[in-house]
Amino acid sequence: MTDQQVRDLLKSSPRTAHRLVFNEYYSYVYTIVFNRLRSCASREDIDECVSDVFSDVFIKYNSRSAYSGDIKGFIAFIAKRRSIDMFRRLCSKKADTLSIDGSEAMQFSSDERVDELAERAETGHALIDAVKSLGEPDSTIIMQKYYYGRNSADIADIVGMKPAAVRKRISRAMDKLKKILTDIGEGR
Repeated sequence: MTDQQVRDLLKSSPRTAHRLVFNEYYSYVYTIVFNRLRSCASREDIDECVSDVFSDVFIKYNSRSAYSGDIKGFIAFIAKRRSIDMFRRLCSKKADTLSIDGSEAMQFSSDERVDELAERAETGHALIDAVKSLGEPDSTIIMQKYYYGRNSADIADIVGMKPAAVRKRISRAMDKLKKILTDIGEGR
């Protein structure tokens, strides 16, 4: 079927022209769409894209359209554009989600129990609160020593003390911290 025959048929019987164009170019459009979407789309997505291509073709290519070129080139252009758009949309969706039915979900399983993780997090928060309750400069000294792993000379520079005074403060702060944590443990 030539382009002029399609245009003439669109004037006299649009439904028949649409049916003939669909039958003539369905495999062509499907091949273009399938080749673009096969890596990320389901069969339904591919069928939907093919339908969208023909919908665009029938809306934009009519007897009064300004397009005077080859209908096959016009269909190919729309098929490529539509499949690229759907590819981008599907890939962005897949990046945001993970199916729990697939084998990928098994990779995220863990031997750790949620209740143990929650208990450790709660203990960590209680410890931080206890260290903060020591007040300054003891809380800073303890955090620098045990959280950041700094030595007494480095901590002395930070808090403006002598290294010997920092070591004495660490010893006293640890005794206070032990008492605070013992009281918290007995309160549970």
